[in-house]
Amino acid sequence: MTPKERIMTALAIKEPDCVPFADWMDEHVKKNLIKAMGEPPLDDAQFAKRLNMDALCFYSDRYLAPQFCKKAIGVDGRELLTDEGLLRSDDDLDKMMLPDLKDDAFFDEAKKYLDRYGNEDLAIFCGLRPGMMNTIYSMGWMDFSIALAENVKLVETIFDRYVDWNCELLEKLQPLGFDFFVAYDDIAYNSGPMFSPQILRELFLPRLRRLTEMFTIPWVYHSDGDLTRILDDLLTLGMNGINPFQPPVMDIEKFKAEYGDRICLWGNIDLVYTLPFGTVEEVEAEVKQRIKKLAPGGGYILGSANSIMESCKPENVFAMAEAKNKYGRYPIDLN
Repeated sequence: MTPKERIMTALAIKEPDCVPFADWMDEHVKKNLIKAMGEPPLDDAQFAKRLNMDALCFYSDRYLAPQFCKKAIGVDGRELLTDEGLLRSDDDLDKMMLPDLKDDAFFDEAKKYLDRYGNEDLAIFCGLRPGMMNTIYSMGWMDFSIALAENVKLVETIFDRYVDWNCELLEKLQPLGFDFFVAYDDIAYNSGPMFSPQILRELFLPRLRRLTEMFTIPWVYHSDGDLTRILDDLLTLGMNGINPFQPPVMDIEKFKAEYGDRICLWGNIDLVYTLPFGTVEEVEAEVKQRIKKLAPGGGYILGSANSIMESCKPENVFAMAEAKNKYGRYPIDLN
């Protein structure tokens, strides 16, 4: 199979020839890994193939719905969100200026990426921000919570605007040739959902379904934290996969047993200890365990528990990639 076929087979919950591997990282991390490889500069496809990855992540801020909150600059110079929202009342709605999607030139960046890498036999996925967390960040947690009791219409209006914008975005992006989408919407802490299941069911899901019903190609839902209490509700949206089943708060083997015939499971290689601090041998052992328990029957994509971060030791990232080929050949028979 080609890497693209391998990914798409796993998303269809079937067995490919080998467990696929897909992840994402920022450019700084990518450059550090290339340097650790001792390689000259590599383009995205060359890098993915060198790392035994089966997919490319097309990432561009212009296609991710913005959050309307005050920002701070971290010690590494990167922009961070704060809890001070700018949309605190109905009078603030004029500040919610989402990018204009009417100009076809807005999509040139995506078209150029697909033109460049579309013939590389790698699956190419694109990210979206559906808007649940955007709504909360744009209001601020305190004002969001108050509005749930005193002015829920404001919450609905903001979220509706995000959904409307994403529907128009998806309408333009989907025909360009991406193989699947990832919907990023972190809505859980390690202790559980950031809001009650009732709010998810009554406020967010009915509106979000307008977007998810537009997908004509596979899509994956991404959220960190413990989704256990709301996973059944989320699955009503019809996604093909869930990412990343963050350890240790989500027992991915348990979810494989309960949901493995319904969704593709993607991720779960530990970012608390294994990839940042573990040994190469510990990484290999964890990957082997994940493949042994999750790969039989198909529907598993190897990946980290969020993304490959700067804290991950390069040798451990390489060990994760190499273990895929060592242990991931079907039929899976690991003892």
